[in-house]
Amino acid sequence: MARTIEVGRAVLSCPTHALELWLTTLITVSPLQQSIDLQQLSPCDLLSLLASGTIWVGRGNGMRVEIEVTLRGEQLPPQQLQELVSSIISAPVSSVTDN
Repeated sequence: MARTIEVGRAVLSCPTHALELWLTTLITVSPLQQSIDLQQLSPCDLLSLLASGTIWVGRGNGMRVEIEVTLRGEQLPPQQLQELVSSIISAPVSSVTDN
């Protein structure tokens, strides 16, 4: 049985426009054999098992990116959502680090 766990979060912000983009990273593990019950493991134990080198891990073809955009918990109207998607797709990528 497949199991999905959260492996990290990040918040990207633009203080000049009072905008925040909250990102959540999830991983789904689908065992090919039912020899281990992933549901019985805590998220920490599951990540430790995957990183231990004692089990074989392969990458499947099911990689995807899911984006859910809300404004104060409410879905955006379709036109605003389309404008936001277009802006995100055409935005330049940059990285800022604290020194």
